Amino acid sequence: MKILNCLSSIRQCAKPILRTYTSPAADLLKLPRVDIKEGKLRYLLLSVYIHGETKHARTVVRGWNTDSHDDIYYKNVRAMEKLGLCTKCLGGGKMDNDESARKIEIHGSCKTFGAANHHKTKEILLSSSKYKNFNITVKK
Repeated sequence: MKILNCLSSIRQCAKPILRTYTSPAADLLKLPRVDIKEGKLRYLLLSVYIHGETKHARTVVRGWNTDSHDDIYYKNVRAMEKLGLCTKCLGGGKMDNDESARKIEIHGSCKTFGAANHHKTKEILLSSSKYKNFNITVKK
């Protein structure tokens, strides 16, 4: 009986710790800043945040081979909602990602969300360990 009482008190102490590691804040911190594919792709610059906490937003880049920027946006919105996070689009554009040549060219805009800040996108890509040694250019 003493063991059961002891285990019960341990579980009560562990609950707040478990809640901390599965909270939207923890999910926001674990969220990868870059998720892009190889080739010619459309991309979005997104601000991801906890509802009501826009001051602590994380800006991320998402780029896929798709016909529409809307596809990227709505798939990300659904994924973020599952984590308890909100998403705001900061604009979009196009990328030519040639991983074998270690080159990325960022250009264009998005009809739905407008043009992203391509220089901010470049900064985020260069902060990623995978793309830090790439030659990244921004075309007008």
